[in-house]
Amino acid sequence: MKFTTATIDHCRPLLAVIVALLGLIAGAPAGAKNVALLVAVGRFSDPDVPQLYGTAADIDSMQKTLIEHWGFEPKDVLALRDKAATHDRILNEIAALEQRSAAGDTVLIYFSGHGTSANDQNNAYDLPYATGAWVPYDFDSASPLRTLIVGRRDLVPRLSRLDQSGRWVVVVSDSCFSGQVVRSLGHSHGRSRYLPLHQRDLGIASGATAAPALPSARPPPPRYPYQHVILISGASDSEEGTDISTAPDLQQWPTFDGQFHGAFTDAFLRLLNGQLVAGSFSYAQGRDALNSFLERRNFPQHPQLLPVVAEDPENVGSNQFLAASHGTTPISAATAGQGTIVRVRLQAVSAALRASIAALTGVVIADSDVDLTVRQSGTQVQILGPADDPILSTTAADPNLIRRIAAQAWVARALPVGTDRLGLRAETDPGSRGNTFVECESFVFEVRVQRAAYVMVLDLDPNGDLTVLYPTRAAERQLIASGAPRAIPSSDPKDRIYPDAPFGSDQVTVLAFERMPDFFNELNSSQKFAADSARADSLAKGYAQVRGAMSAQRMNIYTYPGKKQGSCGT
Repeated sequence: MKFTTATIDHCRPLLAVIVALLGLIAGAPAGAKNVALLVAVGRFSDPDVPQLYGTAADIDSMQKTLIEHWGFEPKDVLALRDKAATHDRILNEIAALEQRSAAGDTVLIYFSGHGTSANDQNNAYDLPYATGAWVPYDFDSASPLRTLIVGRRDLVPRLSRLDQSGRWVVVVSDSCFSGQVVRSLGHSHGRSRYLPLHQRDLGIASGATAAPALPSARPPPPRYPYQHVILISGASDSEEGTDISTAPDLQQWPTFDGQFHGAFTDAFLRLLNGQLVAGSFSYAQGRDALNSFLERRNFPQHPQLLPVVAEDPENVGSNQFLAASHGTTPISAATAGQGTIVRVRLQAVSAALRASIAALTGVVIADSDVDLTVRQSGTQVQILGPADDPILSTTAADPNLIRRIAAQAWVARALPVGTDRLGLRAETDPGSRGNTFVECESFVFEVRVQRAAYVMVLDLDPNGDLTVLYPTRAAERQLIASGAPRAIPSSDPKDRIYPDAPFGSDQVTVLAFERMPDFFNELNSSQKFAADSARADSLAKGYAQVRGAMSAQRMNIYTYPGKKQGSCGT
């Protein structure tokens, strides 16, 4: 991806009111309690709706975990299963949470089941753009809009009332809320938790033969409407969720208790039971741990945290997960699944290509828990990410193939991701799009630190080129104050980032330094450089000599060509 900028109106983070997870935001007074509404729908009155087999264990395990490990009293946990989880009952029980709780209490709403959404502005069922919907037990395919629980229509008013009445609201949703772009159509795990109503295809699914229509840029999402509601989606607005619901799937992807589960709920329960992060962690750190776990199990879904940095004035996303008081945020947390060695899986790769990859410094050939997959078919070769996200499609003779793998190994070795000592939180804005952007959609990086720091952003593109995106001039080599979000490149609408060719998957590393590194004075341009260049060697040596506290965070940015008409942003 080549990053370019042009004028466009500022985009607002996506209102994904029906995606989500997380809660117990800080600030609860003494004596505050936890109240939960758990909903799981795997069987439906409409025979045309596919059954889900993981929802029963989802709700049972969630109820048990909340009571045994997170301080919920049994009398304060209401569970609605299948026939009890009708459209009206679900909405009535959400409204009733106000009577079941008091100001300062934490209200948890958990949903396990099918989700759907408006896949484009002309969707057949007139769902509002930038929203999704839960599928209740009594969903009627002959009257879908009336019988779906639609986020902007049904959930926003009820969540807003709880929000404004002083409750701290947690919405946990293991369902699909695919938006206009369905990035991961090569769905090879169990059953999808997405109920398709009107679907578009980017044509990147394995085995796709027809050339699909290119997607177009999505309208800017609406503003996040809450003050005291934290949400994390089980999947972004461009992805499907997964039900681990067959014996072969369970054998290949064992769940924490050996039962069928939603892939996201299985990861979430592991988080709540201390398997993904050692010790306490923040909401953002918890989301990152979930994301890493699902990716490395090859699930094509990426949990998203709301509110995003730009619309989180109180920085609640950095508060301690399920904390009972304000200001107890842990800055450090163990980072799962990110090391100094790049693990590569090879599929049908020629002996010559295998030898070239195996000879790279910092690369090991592996069959599981991989960072990259290299897949060959004749002369064509693909590099894929941990969740089979496409990075580069080329030929075996293309030197960019080896350059891309070598560059990722250099980043892992030279700029390792370890303990977070500065409270770094970095995201893309608009949020909840799973870092997935179509040509002519714009975004910025939003960065926040809990301790003042100097920030650097490094991009690795699909062709193996490295680029320092920030800082690139003297004015950007400034200390970023703690607490306040910082837009990168800047908050100026003219500085928004547009993805351009090469499309695929970029790996972005965001670094924060307590003291300005000496090599910052060398960062005066955004020119590309190779991992074996003198500039890369100088950067690695400079990083190794840094003194003081540091933080580093990695994210993948997925980009696709679109219906570009003229210049983007005009």
